[in-house]
Amino acid sequence: MKNKILIAVDLSESSDLVIKKGMELAIKMEASVILSSVVPMYVDYLQSQMSMVPTPWDEIYTAQKEAAIKELKLVQDKFPNIPIEIYVEVGNAKDVVIEKAFKEKVDYIVVGTHGRTGFSHVVMGSTAEYIVRHATMPVMVVPMK
Repeated sequence: MKNKILIAVDLSESSDLVIKKGMELAIKMEASVILSSVVPMYVDYLQSQMSMVPTPWDEIYTAQKEAAIKELKLVQDKFPNIPIEIYVEVGNAKDVVIEKAFKEKVDYIVVGTHGRTGFSHVVMGSTAEYIVRHATMPVMVVPMK
C-alpha cells in the first residue's frame, strides 16, 4: 500500500465518527493508516507554591498513554484488513500531528472539530484549524457535534 492516512483523534465520544470517516477513506484509497492520539501536556503554574509533594507527571502521562493505546488497539481490532499503526505521544496536538504527518509523508490527514466559536474558540484555539493552515497535504475535517 503506497497511500498513507493519518487519523488524529482526541478519544472523546465524537472520535468514533472521525475514525469511521478516516477508515472509509482508507478503504477507498487502499491506504495504510496511522491512528494517532495526543496526550495533552499540562502546565502546572501553582505546583511549587501549593503543594509539598510534586505532581508525578511522568506517571500520569504514562498512564494516559497506556489508556490511549488500549483504546486505539480496540479500533485496530475492528479493521483487520487495514494496516494500522498506532501512535500516541505526549505534547501539543497541533504540533505532534503536523510533525508526524510530515515525518511519515502521509497523503491525507483526518481530524475532527468540535465547532467551537466565539470566546471558547479564541481561548482554546482550534487544533483542526491549525492543522489545515499548516499541513501541506489535504486535510479532511469531520464535524463532531
